[in-house]
Amino acid sequence: MVRGVQELLAKRPGFLATILCCGFWFWLVTPYDIEDSVSLAMNRHSVSTPFILGGLLFGLGAAINKGCSISTITKLSKGHYHMFSTVGGWLIGWCLLASIPTELNYSPLAPITSPSVTVIVVLFVLVAIIMFRIPPQRRPILLGIILFGVIASILTYQVPEWSPSQLFKDISAASIHGETEKWPPLQRYLILVALIFGMSISAKKRLSVHEFELRPSQIIVHLIAGIIMGIGASLALGGNDSQLLIALPSFSPAGAITIFCMIAGITGGILIRKAIQHFTDRATDTDQ
Repeated sequence: MVRGVQELLAKRPGFLATILCCGFWFWLVTPYDIEDSVSLAMNRHSVSTPFILGGLLFGLGAAINKGCSISTITKLSKGHYHMFSTVGGWLIGWCLLASIPTELNYSPLAPITSPSVTVIVVLFVLVAIIMFRIPPQRRPILLGIILFGVIASILTYQVPEWSPSQLFKDISAASIHGETEKWPPLQRYLILVALIFGMSISAKKRLSVHEFELRPSQIIVHLIAGIIMGIGASLALGGNDSQLLIALPSFSPAGAITIFCMIAGITGGILIRKAIQHFTDRATDTDQ
């Protein structure tokens, strides 16, 4: 999503639009008799302050981190080992908020158990635009995002809580609140390991251990970013992976506002980062 927002700021909205449609493939690739699965997978909530604040915080943290949930794991699988500090920050952020005795307002809504014709039309229009309007050199990556959405949707049908942020959510609930029934089963850890393994073998370029340079400042920045993302995801009941692949395709009002706020947070973080870089460059030129 960070790259998607960067593309949007460069007046190329196709990348972000394709990402936002990822989860909606659920309705095309899963059986129609899915009431039991949907009631478990599709958590719908009405809009409330925690979702707005959580989305903004997660987006800001993702901009500082230069990557959201899946991107962090992708970079980690490519040998960017400083991303371990981001993952550690996620856990700290999740557990930090979970350990504070606060009353947060979440109003669940009834699940939707059938696809909308609008969804089907939008998805096919998206594919048509990619094939006939997008420049040929940009088609592979957008079709790759669609393929990811299809596979992720099948996985969501099989294991609704498979996403990394859902894993951390349940770990914090079990460890902080003592909800022992929330401890994730071995299968969910293996899915995360398989996700990392798949990313590592498909990476076009991977840093070796000898090429990687560990910088303390880098560790601190990504740890802080991870903590901000963890707190935001905890408030919003999931990171951008859960929002895109579960909440948004379930037509959750809270999921929609959270995604909007994440985009706003990422945009603000990118602009702040550019302003700081511009100020630093000017200060360097002045010194010279």
